[in-house]
Amino acid sequence: MSVARKRGGFFLVLVLVVIAIATMAVYSFTELMIAYDDAAYLAGDRVQARVNVESGIDSIRLMLSQPPAMRLDYGGVYNNPSMFQAINVSLGADNVSPSNFSVIAPGLTETGMYGGIRFGLQNESARLNINTLIVLEQNSDLLMPALALTGADEDTLSSDELDTDNIAVSLLMALPGMTEDVADAILDWLDEDEDVRPYGAEAEYYTTLTTPYSPSNGSLQSVEELLLVRGVTPTLLFGADSNRNGVLDADEQQRFGVGVETPGALGWASYLTVYGAEGNKTRDGLPRVNVSQEDMETLYDELLDAIGDESYASFIVAYRIAGKSMVEAMADAAGGDGEDSGSPQPWSVDVMDQIDLSGGAGNPINQVLDVVGATVTIGNGDNAQTFASPFFEDPISMAIYLPILMDVIATQDVEALPGRINLNECPAELLYGIPTLEEETVQAILEARQTDSDDPNREFATWPLVEGILTIDQMRMLIPLLTGGGDVYRAQLIGYFEESGISSRSEVIIDATTVNPKVVSWKDLSHLGRGFELTVLGQRAMLDDNF
Repeated sequence: MSVARKRGGFFLVLVLVVIAIATMAVYSFTELMIAYDDAAYLAGDRVQARVNVESGIDSIRLMLSQPPAMRLDYGGVYNNPSMFQAINVSLGADNVSPSNFSVIAPGLTETGMYGGIRFGLQNESARLNINTLIVLEQNSDLLMPALALTGADEDTLSSDELDTDNIAVSLLMALPGMTEDVADAILDWLDEDEDVRPYGAEAEYYTTLTTPYSPSNGSLQSVEELLLVRGVTPTLLFGADSNRNGVLDADEQQRFGVGVETPGALGWASYLTVYGAEGNKTRDGLPRVNVSQEDMETLYDELLDAIGDESYASFIVAYRIAGKSMVEAMADAAGGDGEDSGSPQPWSVDVMDQIDLSGGAGNPINQVLDVVGATVTIGNGDNAQTFASPFFEDPISMAIYLPILMDVIATQDVEALPGRINLNECPAELLYGIPTLEEETVQAILEARQTDSDDPNREFATWPLVEGILTIDQMRMLIPLLTGGGDVYRAQLIGYFEESGISSRSEVIIDATTVNPKVVSWKDLSHLGRGFELTVLGQRAMLDDNF
């Protein structure tokens, strides 16, 4: 009996052990299934966060497919929280787990320096297109006609005056922390020759490195490629912005010992681009009139249709045939070559009856300001009559006709132009780097652009001329360098959930010079974190309550 009891007790213990093991196995299996279930939901949320980013990109492309004038009807793309902050994409399967996207760009302080944030896009023309530097050097002679107005002699310019051979160096030297040796090395990397600049470096240097390579001697494919250039370090290129969100976070300021007011704290990459470009279209998205075309009859018809003013259209055509710019007239007068024919007569459309439009034209228009203050001479000898331009030089007149001419006239038959510097949105450092601008003039421009204005002149680079900040001589020199627009945009998008920390962050660059805007660069920055607190990104319900 005792043996049976012992055996029974043994089997009971054995059963209990088996039950415990089975229970632990079931518990482990349950925990594993729960973990897999959480992982599946987590993976789904990560996919949703990335889908939010993709939805944001498509929304931006849709908005950029509209003409610039129509974008303003939606609040514009510069700072528009209603279109770019906490835009809901999904409420989740449970209808209570909202996920959104926000589009954030660095802001500018009152002094024109980087500081703060805004909800919108960054125009790539607000940065210096580094691939245009060599073109600026090669075409610096375009500035020479304007120099004649100031009495400057190209052969006697001192080192502290405008040196057109060094426009590129001047623009680079404006970047905080830039040195002459690095600037020359960058230009040597870009130019096609193997000639070493005074402080530069060519293949002779790079091929002697531990890991040898050759300079591109051509355009950069990305700003990051500058890290291959002698003297360019990650600290110089990216500054203290280790998570690449475009602002200085508190931990970055503490770690690098910099503040938001520290020059160059965001690195050179925040001032440079390789993508800037301008579509050759009007604010309404229509093709501009190419005033350099050869058929004068067609030109007249196109100008009349685009401008709607017969006096303006007829003078531009007459100028192409028999005109002389104010710069040329003053140069002739200074050289004693001009004929004193008295004061020019006011322009009249009736003069067009004396002009043969079928004979073509040989007088070029290099920029819109060529026709301002210009003259047209009809006839020869004693029968010659000189007529003054209807485009007068006084600010009131210019305020009326300049936004029209700047919008509808093109001097080149191209789809897109290389990006110039956007006068309205660029950081102050880039303006200080333009050799023709005095410090006081830059400060006046920065102060003026802080004022909200619906003046159509503000959409074009000529607004400082209209507002009396720049003279027409200065403006002529700056037109090849400045713009009021640009059609390539940078967007930093964050897809996120309002109830959790799951997110996806990307930086994309979208080219809107074509009818169908296209993504030309996409960088996934998710590995660097969300970049912004939820209170900054916004919660849709809270935002809706504030409206």
